[in-house]
Amino acid sequence: MFRNLWILITISILISACAPAIQTQPQLDQPTATSSPLPTATSTRTALPTTTPTTSVTPLPTIPTFTPTFDVSAIVTVTPAPKAECPKENPELVPDFPYCNNIGCSGGPYNEATVNYLNAGGTLDKLEQKHWGIITDLTGDNTKELVYAEFGSAFIYGCKEGKYEVLLEIEGTQNTPVIDYSIDLNKNGIPEIIFSNYERRYYHSIHIIEWNGKEFVPLIERTQTTYTGETYSIDWIGGTAFNYKITDIDNNGLKEIVANDNSLLDPEYLSELPLRQITTIIGWDGKSFVILSDDPSPPEYRFQAIQDADKLILRGQYERALSLYQDAIFSDKLGWWSQERKTYESKTALDTWFQNAMNLMAETATPFPTLAPVTPDTTEYPRLAAYAYYRIMLLHLVQGHEADATTVYNTLQEKFGNDQYGRPYVEMATAFWEAYQSTHKMYDGCAAAIQYAVEHPEILIPLGSDYHGWQSHTYKPEDVCPFR
Repeated sequence: MFRNLWILITISILISACAPAIQTQPQLDQPTATSSPLPTATSTRTALPTTTPTTSVTPLPTIPTFTPTFDVSAIVTVTPAPKAECPKENPELVPDFPYCNNIGCSGGPYNEATVNYLNAGGTLDKLEQKHWGIITDLTGDNTKELVYAEFGSAFIYGCKEGKYEVLLEIEGTQNTPVIDYSIDLNKNGIPEIIFSNYERRYYHSIHIIEWNGKEFVPLIERTQTTYTGETYSIDWIGGTAFNYKITDIDNNGLKEIVANDNSLLDPEYLSELPLRQITTIIGWDGKSFVILSDDPSPPEYRFQAIQDADKLILRGQYERALSLYQDAIFSDKLGWWSQERKTYESKTALDTWFQNAMNLMAETATPFPTLAPVTPDTTEYPRLAAYAYYRIMLLHLVQGHEADATTVYNTLQEKFGNDQYGRPYVEMATAFWEAYQSTHKMYDGCAAAIQYAVEHPEILIPLGSDYHGWQSHTYKPEDVCPFR
C-alpha cells in the first residue's frame, strides 16, 4: 500500500514539473511556404557583409581530432612480476563474521575482519562463496586476488609484503558498484576489472581499473566541464545506458564495450523529447579507454539529420555527412519540430505513462482530455534546408571541389536568397564566400561565418537549442564552421 502511494506521489511530481498543459496535437509533417518568425528572432537584421574579416576577429577555437582505430601491433605485453608471498593457508579456518550485501548487514562494514581472517590463514575460496566475488590474478604475479562488492563499495583484497590488505576500494555513489568483468581488453597481459554503477534508475557509469605494477589505476581518463565553466578529471564514462556487451566490432583483435542507451524507458526524460536510442562504443586508444563513437538511431526529424551531419564532419566522415545534409533538403520522411510540438509530445507521453502505471497497479484514474491540434512549424524547413546547402558548400571546398561548391552556392542564393526565413543562412554563406574568395583559406571564410553568427545568434536556435530535447546539441557561433 505504502509502495503504491509512493509511486503515485512520484508520478504526480513528474507530471506537474515536466508537462505544462498545452492543448495541442501534431499533424502530418508537411513543410509549406507558410511561415512565422523565429522563436526569439528580432525584426531587424544587419546588412549583408561586404568586406572580408580583419585581424580583429577572435581566433577560432581548435577542433579535437578523432582517432577511431588503434594499431594492435603497438601493444607491449607486461612482464610478469615475481610471485607474491602470502600467509600460510589454514583450510580449516572458516569466516565467522556476518555477510554484507547491497542492503546492509548486522555487523556493518568489515574490512578489518576480512583482512584478519586472511592473514590468519583463511582461504580466498571461502570468502568468494561468502561474498559472491571473483578470485583471479589481477596483478600478474601468479597470486590471486579477491574482488567483491558490498554495502556501497567494491574492494580488492591481495597480498603485499607478505600480508593481505585492501589494495583498492571504489565507493559507489547512490548504489553499490557491480563487478561485471575480469578481462584483458587491452591485451597487455594484465586483466582489467570492469565495475558498473547504477547512479539513478537507468543512469549507468562504467569504471575500468588495472594494476600498473604498484597500484590499481583507472584506465578511463577524461575531463568534465561544469555549468560554471570549471573543468575537472573523471575516471568513468556514464550515460543512460543500463546494458552493455563486450565484442570486437572492427575485427582488429581488441574488444570494445558497446553500451545501449535506454532513456526512452525512463519517465524522467519524457519531458525532454525527442529521444533516440544511442549506442556508445568504448575502446582502447593506446593510453586509455575512450569513447570511439556515440551514434544515435536514424534521424526522425529534420534537425536531427542536420546535427548528425555536423557531428560526422568533426570526425572526418564526409560522405555520410553529405548524405544527411541531402536528406535534410530533399527527404519527405523527416518530420518538423517546434517548441509547441515538444510540449505536446512530452505531455502526451507522460499522460500515457501515468495511465499505464495506474493500470498496472489496478488503480483508476480520470482519463486525460483530448488535446487540440498543433499547427506545423513550416518556417523550419527553409531555415534548415538553407543551412544544409551552406554546409554542403563548405564540404566541397574543404575537399578541393571548388566548382561543385560554386554550383551549390549559386543554388542556395537562387532558392533562398529571397526567402524570409532562409535568407539569414544565405547571408552567412555570402560572408564566408567573400572572405574565402579573397584568400582561398578556409580559416578566413570560417572566421567571417562565425562572426556573422555572433552578430545574429537567432540563426542558431533552429539548429539546436533548449526545445530540441536533452540529447540535442545547443549550437554556438563556432559550430557553424568547424574547418580551421
